[in-house]
Amino acid sequence: MGPANDPAKIAEAKSAVDAYRRVAAAKARFFSRGDNSGTHKKEMDLWKKAEIKPQGDWYVVTKDFMTATLKRANQEKGYFMVDSSTWVAAKKDVPDLKILFKGDKRLVNTYHALGQPPGATPGAATAAKFIDFVASPQGQQIIRDYGQDKHGKGLYNDAAYARQYDD
Repeated sequence: MGPANDPAKIAEAKSAVDAYRRVAAAKARFFSRGDNSGTHKKEMDLWKKAEIKPQGDWYVVTKDFMTATLKRANQEKGYFMVDSSTWVAAKKDVPDLKILFKGDKRLVNTYHALGQPPGATPGAATAAKFIDFVASPQGQQIIRDYGQDKHGKGLYNDAAYARQYDD
């Protein structure tokens, strides 16, 4: 996401890599959490695929949390790769930012639930039941609906959403 006037023209990008190249070419302010989180690793992978080592005054590493960095991007009119749940929860607090690019499968963070084989640990059977519940239609509905009452839209996508981005 970024400032509504989109100085790097990432809304015209054909891919996430293209969007990152546009930001670097324009030397448009870009905020990175720089915290080695999953989102940060995804960001760094995109810079690598774009064959760019982000550095200079335009690239700001905050070492801060997602929402704090999003608010800073809003204040300083910069770009930032934010996860969709943070956007849903915080968009009312960042009126000068908007989603300018989305839909590239490289931007999807998929989570998996893994458990130990039966009998491997005392809690393995309980963990397996929990994983089965999360994967069930009822569990997936809870994931889809979580946060909708407070934010008007669920914070998370379900397994069906993630499958559309499988290779």
